[in-house]
Amino acid sequence: MKHSKYRNTGLLFELLTRQITADILNNTKSSTASEILRKNFHKKSQLFKENQLFNVVIESKFKSKDRAVHLVETTVKAYNKIINTSALKREKYELIKQIKENFTLTDFFQSRVSNYRLLAAIHNVITENYDNLAYHSKSHHTLIEHMTRVVRTKESSTLSRLREENKDLRALAYKILIERFNKKYSALNSNQKELLREYINNISNTNGLNEFMESKFKSIVHELKKTFSKISDKVIKIKIKECIHLIESTNIQGKHTSNVLKLMRFYQLLEDVKHATKS
Repeated sequence: MKHSKYRNTGLLFELLTRQITADILNNTKSSTASEILRKNFHKKSQLFKENQLFNVVIESKFKSKDRAVHLVETTVKAYNKIINTSALKREKYELIKQIKENFTLTDFFQSRVSNYRLLAAIHNVITENYDNLAYHSKSHHTLIEHMTRVVRTKESSTLSRLREENKDLRALAYKILIERFNKKYSALNSNQKELLREYINNISNTNGLNEFMESKFKSIVHELKKTFSKISDKVIKIKIKECIHLIESTNIQGKHTSNVLKLMRFYQLLEDVKHATKS
């Protein structure tokens, strides 16, 4: 999907967010990416407004192709109405300038983004890039496919055969599975084990898993905020605030695997913070 990475607001936001996460996990004292994001994507900026339109397309799902097409058309109209293109161009120039001053551009843009194709397609469509009609048409179809795609999970042959066995054999297989699970993940804390068990048991129960994960994200935020009064180091407080911001901005719907990984890391962070405040 050909397009200019430097002009793709959705991609720039994604790369900065990834860099902030990497800084937190690497215990970087001051996240430059966080400062760049805060400075350029405030609510009055054109970059913020354009990124909101990206999110509308990314998060929308329809059963009807007509509704998806209508949303794309409405998003393009909204872009032309609410975005000041000259101001947006200046903001993007300044944003790239700041990134260039603080990072090596080739390394910064080299990060693999799983939804890169979708972000490129959104950029091509909402900015009405008609330089290449074939690419514009391909981008449009990519958005429609994304919003109407039904994800189907294919059951493994082993699981299929196990379902046909009698109740006692299934119970024995489940017992062995739990024993192996506990042995393999013995280093995890109780919260992390509970999270993995819930993820495995409710992999097909989307609503139940969403509710469970949402409650756990809120619980972590609550626990992290409780540690504030016990921490004297200002740098650590800033990092915890950034973590809370990342948690609160997480989209619970879909992306269960990535959200589970996030929760696992935040549980470890919470345990480390509690240990540090006790000593």
